[in-house]
Amino acid sequence: MEYSNFTIWLLIEVLLCGFGIPWFITAIDQKIRKGRREKIKAAGITDFKKKFSEFDENNPHYDVLCRNEDLRQNYFQHKEQDGQFVIPFPESQKDELKKYGFHPAKPYGGEMRCKGIGKKIFGQLKELLVLNGIPENEVEAFITKIAVDTSKKFITDIQSGKVRFNKYLYGVYERPKQTDKGCTINVYESDYFTFKTTTNIYNALKKLNGHVELNNHYAPFLNSIGVGGFVIVNRGEEDELIWGYRSSNCQSGGYWHFSYDETFTHDDAENQDQAATLSACIKRALDEELGINRNEDEKCLPESQITIIDGGVIHTDGKDNRYEFELCSFVRVCFSESYTFDDFIQNYRFAKDAELETRCLKLVKISEVDKFIEEEEKKGRISPESKALAMKIKCLADLTILPTDDEGFHELFPLVKI
Repeated sequence: MEYSNFTIWLLIEVLLCGFGIPWFITAIDQKIRKGRREKIKAAGITDFKKKFSEFDENNPHYDVLCRNEDLRQNYFQHKEQDGQFVIPFPESQKDELKKYGFHPAKPYGGEMRCKGIGKKIFGQLKELLVLNGIPENEVEAFITKIAVDTSKKFITDIQSGKVRFNKYLYGVYERPKQTDKGCTINVYESDYFTFKTTTNIYNALKKLNGHVELNNHYAPFLNSIGVGGFVIVNRGEEDELIWGYRSSNCQSGGYWHFSYDETFTHDDAENQDQAATLSACIKRALDEELGINRNEDEKCLPESQITIIDGGVIHTDGKDNRYEFELCSFVRVCFSESYTFDDFIQNYRFAKDAELETRCLKLVKISEVDKFIEEEEKKGRISPESKALAMKIKCLADLTILPTDDEGFHELFPLVKI
């Protein structure tokens, strides 16, 4: 079959002008935009790093141990150590705890016990008690007394209608080790009863001495890894942070706090055949506390905008009185025809832990975050870790290096023009 010169010319014009040239122009435009964005981000991160000392000074109850300075994806990883550290239920309280449904954790069928590096951690705990003024011959009795008091508090809470149950957790074995490429958190296994008991031991020593000397032994008192942070949304005007007012049932009760906050365990895997990941823990938190179902992630949750920014120790006084490790993060939820703001509100109402974890949500424009923090802090209603993280997100937004809603939308729907 022969084609005329006109036909060939027409085909070339249609293909080149109709498809080739526009595609080429779009590709060049996107490359230029990406290059410009990378330059802005590099300059912004340099300025962001200069703010670290200011953040630390303004947040004395959150001590940063590790930072994701360049905002890398998947910067934080965990590595399991061989061992379990647990303080067992006191014999005098074991039956009563079980009566109210508070049972020893059994992640592998049998009760957890100190083994492997857990024995070393228990030895460190004893050394720290002596270092902080407890006579060596009274150490065992001191630990038992605090464990009994902790048991009685659990029983009282359950009797008053509060939800309390034991679960196995990861603990932080030592100060996280970081390089330019990543940060490794060495972890051991523990349980919730141990976490509360060692927290009470820490507070008892603080009451006795006014402070606690740790001698760089973090492990005995960091029996839990919290993974919390803010959801960022844009309803058409500007970015907003979603704050949760925490229920009295949970940690940081009576405070404006993160949008989500969960405890990291080895069950946090994308599926049963994979190892636990921190991003999977964040997704579980979004599911259980906000109702963002895992099968809806691809509609609204850009993978590139799940960012853990730093990790540190929260230490508070008064009614809160905590000493624990938290990884602080932020995620963006993008609204579209596939996932609307109304969908988000509806799903939150039916979230598994919504009522247990939060009394209500509040959306605060990032441009108004400083004012919100100032007003609520005067009332004693801001958790220290949420204040620290909100300040950093506000700074990223001011430096124009906070990942945008448009970027998130393009990631979720790459073939859709906006």
